[in-house]
Amino acid sequence: MQPAELHKEAGNALFSHEDYEGAIREYTKAIVQDASNPAYFTNRALCRLRLHKYEEALADCQKALELTSDNMKAHFYKAQALLALDRPNEALRSSKLAYELSLKQKSPSASSVAQTVLNAKKKRWEVMEHRRVEKEGQLLFEMKDVLRASYETKIKQAEEDPDATEQEKIETREFLEYEYSEKISQLEHTFERSDEKYRKREVPDYLVDPISFNIFYDPVVSKSGQSFERSVILEHLKNHKFDPFTREYLTDRDLRPNLSLKAACEQFLDENGWAVDY
Repeated sequence: MQPAELHKEAGNALFSHEDYEGAIREYTKAIVQDASNPAYFTNRALCRLRLHKYEEALADCQKALELTSDNMKAHFYKAQALLALDRPNEALRSSKLAYELSLKQKSPSASSVAQTVLNAKKKRWEVMEHRRVEKEGQLLFEMKDVLRASYETKIKQAEEDPDATEQEKIETREFLEYEYSEKISQLEHTFERSDEKYRKREVPDYLVDPISFNIFYDPVVSKSGQSFERSVILEHLKNHKFDPFTREYLTDRDLRPNLSLKAACEQFLDENGWAVDY
């Protein structure tokens, strides 16, 4: 066995005992011996992910992808690092690439990769939601300023009315104060009702995989017309060559992409990022 492989095996042993720092040292020695093997970089990247060293993990993934652009693990770990670094748009691109590769390579990690895609979608939605709340908050603040300015102008005009008695001025002031208070209350109530968190949150049944009960990411349809999440049904078919519902004979060749359902799920997730955790 080559020296680099010996260091990799030593790193694997340390990793299995959760000694990630020790494993990193061994994988680094392997890289010094042979920097052309992408597995050494992805192994080290995984250790760095476990230690929350996301920038370093990202660098390892980039190096692995320079060596092999279709490296599923590198794309997958890169997506996880990017998510941790609050870069959801890039994470979504990387996780989608990882998912496509996981299917081509029939990787057992396909379902985990699909979940990372959904997590990236959720994170992207959260970023957009935060911006929306900030924007609406600023708009609410500005509209309150407009109401306040209008109220103060009316009060000043009432106070300066030469034809009004003191009692009439008091009554006008009380009416304007009440009117201003009611308008502020109505404005705040309108913004509250428009906020997403006040809406009833439900995922329609047809968007949910009947095996995992998670929202679909990559739905396929069987001969019986039943839709399943691709990675979930493929995992089922490894051990059972039948449709889970009809019990009819079924293989991966009998599955077809459900493009209309996929489009419906994507639209729903774009508008309801919280649904990832449904």
